[in-house]
Amino acid sequence: MLNPKDASKMPWSSRIALGVALSIAGSFGLAVALLVPRQSADAVKAEPPRRSISSSGVGSGEAVPPPITDELVKFCAGHVTGQRSFVVFSRGTCVVVNEPCQDPLAEARKVLQACADPNTPFIPEKTAEGDLIVSFKEPVFQRFTEMELLKLGPWLDKLAPALLSPSESMSAGKDWTPPDQAKAGLLARRRMLEDASTAVAVKIIRAKTKETASR
Repeated sequence: MLNPKDASKMPWSSRIALGVALSIAGSFGLAVALLVPRQSADAVKAEPPRRSISSSGVGSGEAVPPPITDELVKFCAGHVTGQRSFVVFSRGTCVVVNEPCQDPLAEARKVLQACADPNTPFIPEKTAEGDLIVSFKEPVFQRFTEMELLKLGPWLDKLAPALLSPSESMSAGKDWTPPDQAKAGLLARRRMLEDASTAVAVKIIRAKTKETASR
């Protein structure tokens, strides 16, 4: 993964910054990401890949709460403008689409595919309201409410390391645990990858109608 010392030099295409209003910048530096400790080549070879899990559940039948897409739709509807629309996908991923746009759903799917990398970096950023926004290198983000984070806490404490990509898992080693916000970021990334795979939109939100049913 990325080393924060070098990451600040890395330009990203957009960022979701939250306070009273949502502002989207044209570019930004990566301030915080998931830092996976480096190991020697021999240690990496010796460490077996960790088991892969789905964010909808695990092999033991231990299910994780689903994303609250209704809350995300309301959140996006409050920040839509004549210059930007939002497309919300079934696993909680929101894509910002610049307007005017002929087909926001097609554009959102294209943007989402640009993030579809198991090792893609992310920024988990806490808001003043206690929410956590996890943004990616494209205008793509996931949002966790404070209540969601509380419910997810025990699950993430136990299973977040299994959300690392195979290469991250080998580099991290068996005793390494992600920081708290990075745990949620790992789940957000897994859900984003699932959305990129299925591309099922639940809502297209545009300025003219505020909320437009997905196609």
